[in-house]
Amino acid sequence: MSAKRKTLMQGMDALVWWSGTSDKVRHDMSADADERQRLPMRWLPLLPMAFAAALLYTAVSFPVSRMVYGIAVPMMAVASAIAINGPLGKPSIDDDEREAALRKNAFFFCTACLAFLNIIAGPILLLTSALHGWTVERSAGAAFALFMANMTCFVSLPTLYASWKLPRQPESES
Repeated sequence: MSAKRKTLMQGMDALVWWSGTSDKVRHDMSADADERQRLPMRWLPLLPMAFAAALLYTAVSFPVSRMVYGIAVPMMAVASAIAINGPLGKPSIDDDEREAALRKNAFFFCTACLAFLNIIAGPILLLTSALHGWTVERSAGAAFALFMANMTCFVSLPTLYASWKLPRQPESES
């Protein structure tokens, strides 16, 4: 370690260099950014979906404070970042036939699952709130949790589906 103390800006610059972010930004801004390999994420999309399920379970199980619903914003940000870096993260205009079929099947599977789950979950939530005499605030919180769970699954589930449908790459290519 050097005897000279670094300034705040030098320390922040060192952190950016250490994280490799500048190289990633330089690559994304270059002409060959579309050539970036989209990695399959076989387990990572389950993380925001688990947080969404936990938020929904918490909102339905017992009254929670409004601050608990604040988990929805970082949950959606993580789900979006995973989707952008996943196998479906590039624009669909650049897809070949195989990628277009994979994208179509992934979104069809996602829409079918969410439709089925909402056909069941919506009436159950409505009946639960009516039978237990929930306040308007608790009912609105549960509805918000259901909405955020739907949005998180709509972003994460196609990435999960496409990641599992992609052929596994040999370890030597990685």
